[in-house]
Amino acid sequence: MNLITEALTPRSPLSAAVKTLYEEAFPANERAPLSILYRRARRPDVEFTAYYDEQSGGRVFVGFTYLARRGSLIFLMYLAIAPVHRSQGYGSRVLEQIRRTYPGSRILLNIEAPDPAAPNAAERLRRRDFYVRCGYAGSGYLIREFGVLYEALIQGGSFDEQEFLRLYRRFIGFPLSLLGRPKIRPKPDARPTTDGSRT
Repeated sequence: MNLITEALTPRSPLSAAVKTLYEEAFPANERAPLSILYRRARRPDVEFTAYYDEQSGGRVFVGFTYLARRGSLIFLMYLAIAPVHRSQGYGSRVLEQIRRTYPGSRILLNIEAPDPAAPNAAERLRRRDFYVRCGYAGSGYLIREFGVLYEALIQGGSFDEQEFLRLYRRFIGFPLSLLGRPKIRPKPDARPTTDGSRT
């Protein structure tokens, strides 16, 4: 497995495949308009990245990531692996590649909060277990955005509410940051860890 990356733009040959995967991997209420994502990705602190596996037969598109940076905090907003390539180790390799690209950074991501009553309760737990195996831990925060409740997971340290909101405002811009301002609150069962973060 030899992963190669490429910056995505609306004119990329992969734009149709990315759109299809984006719509398959994320429900409508969790998807920002692709036009906005591409526009924001023109900034130096935002990355929309395609991942290929370079094989003997050529390059095979396996997925994409979308992230924003502010200082040492990275918000991994989207990670999607093509259905045909799931459960083959690509997701963990992509996460490892991001970690190596930004050594010493704290990498934050949101997942649907575990909820035994949710129709996809088992899937939520599997997703959380996957990220924990990849080195992520509970941050101690829940984040509600556009009606969806997420648990924030982090690797490499901790973050606070204002730090996240500053990154979010910088990414989303005015006035959308006022309309979609996320609500952050401590996770009820969060326990302090030895490094001062929460689990």
